[in-house]
Amino acid sequence: MDVQVYGAEKVTTSKLMQFQVHLNRARQAATKCSAADRQRAIERLEREIHQMTPIKGKVFDKLIQHHERQLLEEVGTKATGLRSIFAIQLTPMKTAAEEVVYGVANMTADKHVEFQVHLSDAETEATTLSLADIDHIVSQLEREIYGITSNEQMRFKQELSIHLIQSEPWWQGISIQELRKPLNSV
Repeated sequence: MDVQVYGAEKVTTSKLMQFQVHLNRARQAATKCSAADRQRAIERLEREIHQMTPIKGKVFDKLIQHHERQLLEEVGTKATGLRSIFAIQLTPMKTAAEEVVYGVANMTADKHVEFQVHLSDAETEATTLSLADIDHIVSQLEREIYGITSNEQMRFKQELSIHLIQSEPWWQGISIQELRKPLNSV
């Protein structure tokens, strides 16, 4: 069907493989939220919700590094898991550092919850690929790689729909037993 509508020279095996590779990459890119993307989202939300400037962010990072160094010297480097004494002691220090650097007015419990909700929404949005997004990616890649037009894509979809409608009665009439006969004879 692709070959009939788009032309054999446009849908070679190598172009089909190229299309699949590009489509897979596009899907992976759309469904992955990298550490850098997450950090950018965090920084943007901190600026918006806590009125935090980059300078305040640097001061906060230095304070936390100082607290981490102190704690690591006290508890040792082995106990650094999420439930460790290190993590438990660092959490209130982080909160205190946020209040010092951002200002208590900017770090209320409500704003902290708002920040977490917004961040969660941003991550969900970054890792969700809708059916419309997939269709758009597929259409765009077909045009780029096969060198086809939007009209050719429309024609292909129309002809495919016609073929599906025409083959529906045939599928309805065939029983599973009849389909198994040729498979069993092999």
